[in-house]
Amino acid sequence: MQPPTGSFVLTGLIAASAWVALTLLSVASGYLLERAFRSRRVWALPLAAGQLRRELIGNAIFLAVAILTTALVLEGGVIRFAPPADATVGRGLGTFLVMLLGFQAYYYAAHRLMHHRALVRFHRWHHESRVTTPWSGQSMSWVEALVWMGGYFGVPALLSLLAPLSFGGWVAYLAFNVFGNLVGHANVELVAPRPGLWWQSTLATVFTFHALHHARWTGHFGFASTWADRLFRTEWSDWPDLHGKVWRGEALTSLKQRGQPR
Repeated sequence: MQPPTGSFVLTGLIAASAWVALTLLSVASGYLLERAFRSRRVWALPLAAGQLRRELIGNAIFLAVAILTTALVLEGGVIRFAPPADATVGRGLGTFLVMLLGFQAYYYAAHRLMHHRALVRFHRWHHESRVTTPWSGQSMSWVEALVWMGGYFGVPALLSLLAPLSFGGWVAYLAFNVFGNLVGHANVELVAPRPGLWWQSTLATVFTFHALHHARWTGHFGFASTWADRLFRTEWSDWPDLHGKVWRGEALTSLKQRGQPR
C-alpha cells in the first residue's frame, strides 16, 4: 500500500495486491508452524464438515471489504498522515504503538458487543470454526468485516485528529496485526510456559488463550493480550494449566475440557 495516488482504481489495485499477498504469506506461515510443531497441537479434534470451504468464502468476503475500504479511505483522505518530510522514525514508532493500544481497546469492546444475543448472528460465521486453522482469522460475515475496518481505519482516523500519523507506522501495524491474527489462529502452541508468563500475557498472550475463546464463546475477548479480559473479568483462570498441558504434548481432546484454576 502507499499514500493516495489520485486514482481510485490504481489505489484499489495496490491495496488488493498487498492484502492478498499478506494473507497468503500469513496463512502459509501458520500451516508451516502447524507442521513444524505438530507435537504441540492445541486440539486433537477434527475440523467440522465443510469448514475449509466456509473459511475460504469468509476470507474472500473479508478481503473484498478490506480492499474496497482501503481504497476509499486512502483516496478520501480519511486519515491524516504526516508529509514525507516529517516521516521520522519516532513518528513511525509512535504511530505503531498508539495503533497497538487503540486497536486492542477497540477490538475488545467491539468483539464483546458482537457476542450480545442481539448481534451474535453477525459473528456466528467466525465461530463456526471451533477448532481453528490459519484461515479462521479472516473468516467472517461482511458485517463483521466492517467492524474490523473500524479498527483498521476508524481508530487511526480518530487518532490523527490529535496529531498526523506516520503512513509507514500505520502500514507496519496493519501488517503486524494481519500476520498475528492469521498465524494466531493456527492449531498449535508456540509459547513455552515460564515464570511470570501470567503477568507477561497482559501484553502478549499464548495461542491457547484464544483457542479457548472459540471453544467456549463467553470469555477471552481480547486481541493477542489479556489486559482487557483481566480488567473486565472475562478471563478464565484455567488457561495456564491447559496451556501447560498443550506444551507438554497433551493436546486437548474436548471443547468442554477444563483445567485447574490458577
